Amino acid sequence: MIKFLYKNILKPILFKIEADYVHVFFLHASSFIGRFKFLRFITKKIFLYKNEYLNTKILGLKITNPLGLAAGFDYNADLLNVAENVGFGFQTVGTITNLPYEGNKKPMLGRLPRSKSLLVNKGFKNNGIDFILDKVSKKKNNIPVGISIGTTNKSYCDIKEMIEDVTNSFRKVVDSHLFDFYELNISCPNLSNITSVDSAFDTKEGFTLLLNKLSTLAIRKPLFIKMYLEKNVEETLLLVEIASSYNFVTGFIFANLVKDRSNIFFDKDEITNAGKGNFSGKPTEEMSNNLISEVYKKYKNRFVIIGCGGVFSGFDAYEKIKRGASLVQMITGMIYEGPTVMGDINKDLVKLLKKDGYKSIGEAVGSYYK
Repeated sequence: MIKFLYKNILKPILFKIEADYVHVFFLHASSFIGRFKFLRFITKKIFLYKNEYLNTKILGLKITNPLGLAAGFDYNADLLNVAENVGFGFQTVGTITNLPYEGNKKPMLGRLPRSKSLLVNKGFKNNGIDFILDKVSKKKNNIPVGISIGTTNKSYCDIKEMIEDVTNSFRKVVDSHLFDFYELNISCPNLSNITSVDSAFDTKEGFTLLLNKLSTLAIRKPLFIKMYLEKNVEETLLLVEIASSYNFVTGFIFANLVKDRSNIFFDKDEITNAGKGNFSGKPTEEMSNNLISEVYKKYKNRFVIIGCGGVFSGFDAYEKIKRGASLVQMITGMIYEGPTVMGDINKDLVKLLKKDGYKSIGEAVGSYYK
């Protein structure tokens, strides 16, 4: 009933309103629900699905299901008391920058319904690391919560200044002990400042400088690096190989947004009329899956992979898992399918696991290559 109401009544109304306003509304609504135990209880009763087949333990994290809320949605930690109740097994706050940043000019979001995609042009809008740490310190979380850290769109003198900015954020986060895992976002395509510095985090030189600096910190919790989607396999494997020398790098997220507007999965009319920004959802799925496969085949258990991009169903999530992803993240599928989709995905994952004779998510990870 809720799924029907969302897709046939609420969604058509919401999609007539500017996406920026709808996003902010839902953040505020979620924050409101999270303040009251009764509302959290009702939300959990309606949306939460649990099954022991979905339980997994990864890098010391106990996770009730492999589906997480990706960075990019909850950029000011408004969903900490709600994410579990709607069906997520873990969530990421951010991406957060060292200093507050207003992000890019509006519109920051747009919709491409026929392409099953969202236009994203936020540029890391957030209230800064100090605000987030103060806010999170007052919350109690029942699922693992991570924080994604990146650089702002301000002008930097050189890559060393960018690295120092990111390192300062990590230093504060590590010292706070408030998060269960960390994400390093080196791949946001909405940042224009990287064209003005002598190198970037996704180059061999820049990546090595960044990891060298971060290695001076006492990072003892899992750290995942969010990677570019549109680098070819050879370029991606080069960066992964560099990271393999750093023990504090425990995994990768494949991957971020798509920039190429000639992507065959776009509806031609929608992409022609799309504004400034880059894109999530179904146009990212195939490339994301390919990168998961290639990195898993080469590195197996050295890195934990989180699959991100184009997850709208249990089948979509399961495909990433069989290719080598231990966990899966989503945002766009939630926007298009509604708040019941997390429960639906988890239910379908259990059916798919049982059909293939697996008793846990862990048994299915990388099954294509075993």
